[in-house]
Amino acid sequence: MKRVGSTLRLSPTDLSAFLGCRHRTGLDLSVVRGLLDKPRYVDPMLKVLQEKGEQHETRYVESLRAEGLAVVDLRDARTVVETKVALVAGPDVIVQATLEDGTWGGVADILRRVDVPSALGDWSYEVCDTKLARETRGGTILQLSVYTELLGAL
Repeated sequence: MKRVGSTLRLSPTDLSAFLGCRHRTGLDLSVVRGLLDKPRYVDPMLKVLQEKGEQHETRYVESLRAEGLAVVDLRDARTVVETKVALVAGPDVIVQATLEDGTWGGVADILRRVDVPSALGDWSYEVCDTKLARETRGGTILQLSVYTELLGAL
């Protein structure tokens, strides 16, 4: 959850947090409004987990390249405009696509091209996630669902 101008921007993580604990959402909203300071607890394992997740995603993207798929990597772009340009160009894979509609937003790990016609042409994209986990959690399903809706709106 963050403020973009006068708009509150929500992410799939915010939705998952709300469903898990409405009080947490109230606290997050108070932080965004400047009524509370953001907690400063640092989980010592968080950096390690982030690094492992990034390594996992990088290995997955490299495996897609090794299959001969055309990959556009937007990790350094992080804008909806760059995502739209990549969608129109039609590569097999788009990495770290920024998706937003004004209220909702986030970054999808992977968009995979599929042979289903859309406004783009004879193709469209499916949202994929590269979570480093043994099982799929409800929050992941929510994330994929929100990103799919945002992708459809683009």
